[in-house]
Amino acid sequence: MKPTLIFIICLLFLNESTLAQSCNKEVSKLRRKQIQQADLRLPILNVVQLYTYRRRFLWQATFNSTASFIHPRVLITAGHNLSNKDTEVKKITIKIGCTDKDSFLLKQSFATKMNSNIYVAPSYNQKPSFEEDFGIIILPDSTLYNRVKGNFKLTNFSRRQKKGDIIMTGYPEPNTGIKLWTDKTSNFSLINNLLKYDFYTEKGASGSPIYNSANQLIAIHTGGTDEPKQCNIATPINDKIIYFIKRWCTENNISIDSR
Repeated sequence: MKPTLIFIICLLFLNESTLAQSCNKEVSKLRRKQIQQADLRLPILNVVQLYTYRRRFLWQATFNSTASFIHPRVLITAGHNLSNKDTEVKKITIKIGCTDKDSFLLKQSFATKMNSNIYVAPSYNQKPSFEEDFGIIILPDSTLYNRVKGNFKLTNFSRRQKKGDIIMTGYPEPNTGIKLWTDKTSNFSLINNLLKYDFYTEKGASGSPIYNSANQLIAIHTGGTDEPKQCNIATPINDKIIYFIKRWCTENNISIDSR
């Protein structure tokens, strides 16, 4: 057998992670842009700061993360931001246009209950996986949306995004989450049913929307690593995810526009 043919066959048997793109998050950390109040316009305004309050014995623990509008009364985020596997989310506070501790456009707080106004896949609550790391929040009304006046279109990743730039916007600050950042890259690939990219992220970025220039939301940021050369990951939007979200919204008399 010729050496060239042997080499090609070997390549075919390599797993997908071996062929993954190279990421340098020290570079992307400098590439990202911090959003100021003067920069607040669509689609940036579609992205919100999310505080979840979890019951911990006699006190509540607060966690910062990110979510985004896919409907005037529906936010999408990472499933682990809402999951009740360990402790239950009892309350949520949402801020829009938050760029520092003193600057935001509007906020809303409300009590939450799993399968009433917050939802994750039942199988994710039992056994979390990156493939099902998504969830939604049903807002009490459209008060926040009336200030934003925009939302992303829930979109199947594999049918819409093969090349070009993807964009990530969120609140990647480990403690306070009071800084809003955005970045775009063409360095991404779909590996083992997960979207991998060179976006720089920190705690608080979980749930950040991954979208394109057509305002199509194609994935949710769900996992990061401190290794500077290792790519971070998102859960791509697929037909199964769209099915779950549409079903939950229908139960709340809400119709979701997806593409």
